[in-house]
Amino acid sequence: MHIFVFGNLNVGKSTFCKALSEKLPTYTLLSLDCHRQLYSDGSLEGEVLACDKFVDAVANTPCAIVEFTGCGPVAEKLQAALTHKCGILVVITRNMAENIASLDSEKFDNVPYPIEYKQQQPLVETIEQLEERTSLSALEQAWQGQIWQSYTHDLEQSFHAFWDTFPLEHHDRIERINRFALSETDIDVAVIYGSLGANQVALDSDIDYFIQSSEPASYWLEALQSYFGHEVVHTDILDNKITLRFRTALLIEVVVGKQLSDIALYYRESLIHNCDFTFVKGKVEHRNELISFLEQQVSNSNSVASIASELYFLFCSLPKLVKSNDVYKYSFHTMIIRHYAIQLEHLLIGNSAHNYLPKQAAANLPGFPWMSFETPPKSIDPNQYFSLHKYLKELFQRLEKAGLLEVDKYFSKQTELLHHL
Repeated sequence: MHIFVFGNLNVGKSTFCKALSEKLPTYTLLSLDCHRQLYSDGSLEGEVLACDKFVDAVANTPCAIVEFTGCGPVAEKLQAALTHKCGILVVITRNMAENIASLDSEKFDNVPYPIEYKQQQPLVETIEQLEERTSLSALEQAWQGQIWQSYTHDLEQSFHAFWDTFPLEHHDRIERINRFALSETDIDVAVIYGSLGANQVALDSDIDYFIQSSEPASYWLEALQSYFGHEVVHTDILDNKITLRFRTALLIEVVVGKQLSDIALYYRESLIHNCDFTFVKGKVEHRNELISFLEQQVSNSNSVASIASELYFLFCSLPKLVKSNDVYKYSFHTMIIRHYAIQLEHLLIGNSAHNYLPKQAAANLPGFPWMSFETPPKSIDPNQYFSLHKYLKELFQRLEKAGLLEVDKYFSKQTELLHHL
């Protein structure tokens, strides 16, 4: 894996890379300025030689920390040499005024930049000119073909704070499964989605991956087991989804499909940060298809109507379950109703990230009536049912008032008899 550490001049890239190298002793630190010191004599020819040596070293070093601004002719050469997904991006930032105030000309004099570069403009002007080109958005756009995740780190921030939340294992596993997918001729398309696709992978995240192939999931389970070996402690197949559980408890879920549209809904609901970050293998038409998934916006009213219908269907089953004293099924239906209610509450506040609602609910919905969904293990409490009925009726009224739900379709005077115990 390559860890690309990019940013403007004098922002602290070398300091960050030194700290990172200490944490990753098996990674080779490749700095463009160090290559200039090794191979350039300060001439234009020497600059070309140093840059070519740098590009060659990066392209041929499997585990590397790569340090330079991330833009300019060297970036173009390196992007041409790295034709596949190979790493992550860390953009180092610093307040512009502090950057300029702390400039040490001696430090830059020790690097043999061509005299022609120095004559073109003063160092301060170069830094000001590079500011926009070394921004996170600009570097993400420029390197989207090579990276699958991006980070920012300000010079004023603690490196330890960055490292303590950095999911290194996730990135190592993604790099390995990417290599696997790229080497397998029977895999036509490979795509990352989920929290990695949202550019929000954390230490407790799973890895969600899709491969398009004519071979069944059972074939790829065997191939992945062989590839990862004893690192995997448990595997399983759920329909067309392979689960790989590692010794560290990391979970990789690999969905196998015959067409990319098999993950259209999951891809869209992953809140993809950058489509190209997720596109590991495939043709241009496959990339365009992924983009089309993101453009297929589902209106909140359509989502509300679908969820409300499911919720109401389950709620109408509760009186019969009370009558038959089916405690287990009553509790089970109530928990599903709670999940749907949380989704509807979030849609009311404009949050459509359904996959992540349970994690967000406690913070986003401080007034949510959790106790209305609490069910005893061996009996059914009528008061709990009445409390739930009251809340759901009020929720549907708020949805109607917001124009998200058809008026009087649910919990109307005509349907009230359905809710009597």
